[in-house]
Amino acid sequence: MMHKIGYLNILYVILCCLVVANASAQVKYNFTRDTLEVKGGETFANLLKITNATQITVTLKQDKKEKELSRGLISLPDSLVLKAGETKVFPLKYIADRQTIISNSQLFVLHLIAQTPGIEVQQSARFMTQLTDVGGLTIGTEENEVYLSQLSNQAQVIVRCANNGFVPITFRLLLSGIPDGLEFTGQTMNLTLQPGTQQLLPFLARNKVNTSIPADFTVTIQAVDAANNRLAVKILRIVNVTNARRMSMGNDQYSGALANTVAFRYANMSSNSSFYQLQANGKVKTGDNSMLEYRLNADQYHQQDVNGINIYNTYVDYQAKDWGLKLGNIYENVDFSLGGRGIKASLKLKDNGTLSVYGIQNNFLLYDQISTTIPGAKILAVDYNLTTPDGKGDKRITYIHSHDSFTGIDANQLSIKTNFKLKQGQLLGLEAGYSLEDQKKSASSPKPAVSAGVNYALNSADYQFSANGYYSSPYYTGLRRGLLLGDLRLVRKFEEAGSLSFHISTQDNNPKYQYNQNNVFNTGINKNAIYLYELGYNTKVGNIFMGFGPYFMNQHLISTVLTDPLSGDVNWKSSSMRFTANMSYSGRVQSFSMTADYGYTYINTSERPIAPFHSIKINTSYNMPILGFSGYIQLNPYYLSDVLSSTGSNRYRLYSFGPNIHFDVLQRNLNLRFGGMYNYYGFTHSNNYSVTGNIRCQLRGNWALTSDFLYTMTKQKPIVLLDNQGQNTGNLNNLYFESRQLRIGIEKQFGAQSRGGSMKLELTYYEDRNSNGRRDVGEVAVDGLLVKINGEAALTNGKGVVEFRDMKKEAYTVAVTNTRGWSLQEPTVVFLDKSKKLEIPLVKTQALNGCIKLKAKKYADEKPVLAGIRINAVDPNGRIHQTLTDDQGNFCFYLPRNKYTVYIETAGMPFSIENDKEEVTLQGGTVGMLTFLYNDERRKVIVSRF
Repeated sequence: MMHKIGYLNILYVILCCLVVANASAQVKYNFTRDTLEVKGGETFANLLKITNATQITVTLKQDKKEKELSRGLISLPDSLVLKAGETKVFPLKYIADRQTIISNSQLFVLHLIAQTPGIEVQQSARFMTQLTDVGGLTIGTEENEVYLSQLSNQAQVIVRCANNGFVPITFRLLLSGIPDGLEFTGQTMNLTLQPGTQQLLPFLARNKVNTSIPADFTVTIQAVDAANNRLAVKILRIVNVTNARRMSMGNDQYSGALANTVAFRYANMSSNSSFYQLQANGKVKTGDNSMLEYRLNADQYHQQDVNGINIYNTYVDYQAKDWGLKLGNIYENVDFSLGGRGIKASLKLKDNGTLSVYGIQNNFLLYDQISTTIPGAKILAVDYNLTTPDGKGDKRITYIHSHDSFTGIDANQLSIKTNFKLKQGQLLGLEAGYSLEDQKKSASSPKPAVSAGVNYALNSADYQFSANGYYSSPYYTGLRRGLLLGDLRLVRKFEEAGSLSFHISTQDNNPKYQYNQNNVFNTGINKNAIYLYELGYNTKVGNIFMGFGPYFMNQHLISTVLTDPLSGDVNWKSSSMRFTANMSYSGRVQSFSMTADYGYTYINTSERPIAPFHSIKINTSYNMPILGFSGYIQLNPYYLSDVLSSTGSNRYRLYSFGPNIHFDVLQRNLNLRFGGMYNYYGFTHSNNYSVTGNIRCQLRGNWALTSDFLYTMTKQKPIVLLDNQGQNTGNLNNLYFESRQLRIGIEKQFGAQSRGGSMKLELTYYEDRNSNGRRDVGEVAVDGLLVKINGEAALTNGKGVVEFRDMKKEAYTVAVTNTRGWSLQEPTVVFLDKSKKLEIPLVKTQALNGCIKLKAKKYADEKPVLAGIRINAVDPNGRIHQTLTDDQGNFCFYLPRNKYTVYIETAGMPFSIENDKEEVTLQGGTVGMLTFLYNDERRKVIVSRF
């Protein structure tokens, strides 16, 4: 107790010293707002109030180490000059971009330093920003459909996760919609992506039982945060390669800005098959508060013994002010496998809540004339969802009834989720569920199950803390069936853009099922437990993010899959010490990211390979305006489930890399995208080569011609066939497979007026150091400059270049926001009768302060008016800058850095200036105040002596 009292006394003394130090400061300053809510891409502002309590003029400068507050749209001048007893307010304005905002809750600290010795200045002032829209994560794949190989009955899927936001995003991938008997495995643990970076994650799709089970199934990949809020979603279709299917849309990202698109395509496959494809999507505004959204995907197949029409990913969604109705394919983010064809009716309540009723059958195809899928479960659901602007008052309650005639399972599930409003920076969320699963085709009793979860987050200026827990019974019918999850994370943030983190994660997945065809479907992984204990440090140096740290990983896997005829059931454990390091660079022209993970596994009961062994995996990507590259390397298993893919004594090796090229020509009317990928699977000794391409040609009237192609080739070494006793029964040789697909189409966009312009204006901004209006040798480009034309804004790149496209024939006024002290020599007005490239000179501005002092006269009976006197400053090129004095005779210039002659015209004026001219040089350093001595000439007094 005495020790605690002693520590408290010391802390009290320190706080008192800090208070006294600030109280005794002769110059004080503070921000008028201590907390600001900001949104990505929008501006935010604050005011800095400074008081000079001394009896002399004080010049202040900002600490050069602070970069966050020196790159605003409106920043502080290089020098802050305050007269004796003066108080000034300086406006500050910034844009919430990746260079300014680097965390959800960010602290901005300002240190001012007095240039006059002996002046006591307050230590610092600070304010905090809270990012209200944390979004920006996207997930995607190279193809919307993946084809299982005829040789290995498997295929690799590369999932691309990209952070297009402004702050680091921590998330994990949640997989759903995978039927038993089929497998879709890959990295689903927590990942952190820095702004502007991306990560490639390889997944393996495999028919793990036998080829008689239909191979068509749909995987829903969701990215969720620590509170299980959905950040992004991707729907992927896994199909058998022998069926003719559509290729990826491939060119959604290159389509124009019009609201509606319709396309007709023809595709030819390498297996002597073809299909026609009709696609459409868009939105139509039907009133002030109503909108109609639609999507259509229909394929007509023509091949031997398979002819017909399939319709998928198709719906019509009408939303009015008070109600909504959606027909067709419906996918919803609820804790249940809810996705297929049906109807959703919604009623929008006055409390911002929405009451929805669903009637759905879990089938990917809306219309299936070829009959290649098993009928899915029929589902009836009722959902009430209340959302609030800050998310702290969200509530949701969902009831679901499911009947699956194929498996004989009836399920009922009730789930509740709610968030509570706590103090600022805190969030508490609770969830609970109850389900009852009944196998109607057997004598087994119904299986009741429960789930419960809690999520807590605390976010302050220096710390971030989150604690998440979830449990569901083995027979719980939700997506997280039989899951025990615990996640604890503590982050200590530092002012120099660094953070230290401690993380503990427990994920124990132990589901159980009851099916009428138990011997066929109840196979696969029965238990998969992963335990992580990690320590990490992250920092940022300019545009480079770096993170590294050690962690310990324990795993336990139980499975009834026969990896080969001699392996038997699986009950494996492993323990590893690992170290991870990641680095990413995000620039205006190029970006690079690399994550490396090295481990030493000292326990591995699977003995594939025999412990101890080393393992490593490296994931890297590089992107620039034309060329990009991505690669993935893994040596030896990372997860125990990786071992299930290996056969015999083959070592686990995985290599995947390839380039991609993307460029536009003919004023961006012709878009070309090409990519190649090489994949090597050491666990099956197979090599896979693939080439993809997309060409889009934009025509007049918003028409476009498109072409897509895909070529894949797979080679595999001979496979030795063994019987149940391990005897050689023969070999499979000449394992070679290739696939070619070619698709051409025509598109039409409509529904909105285009800009009607086809010209381009390219502006290059540079520092005009000698203010002569010409770009001389050594005058560098200015990046990060905000340029505006008719409300459209853009930032200059590293070469000082900004482009405006699709412009009409008319005159444009180009404005530049005074960023970091830059100023135009003169306003820029461009008449655009054709595409133009212009170089625009910029100059650095600096504050020049001065005053007029009245020279005392013995017989003067009143003071003259000092306001409104014109001050002139002329540079070596003869350009004149002018300003006026205030009522105290003070004046201030913001002048480009140069040499100046400052003077006051007195011809015809009732006063004279003793020092009529002053020479001054502005080069960014401290400049003293100019003082002009004023002689009042209104009355002349002649004294005669007698």
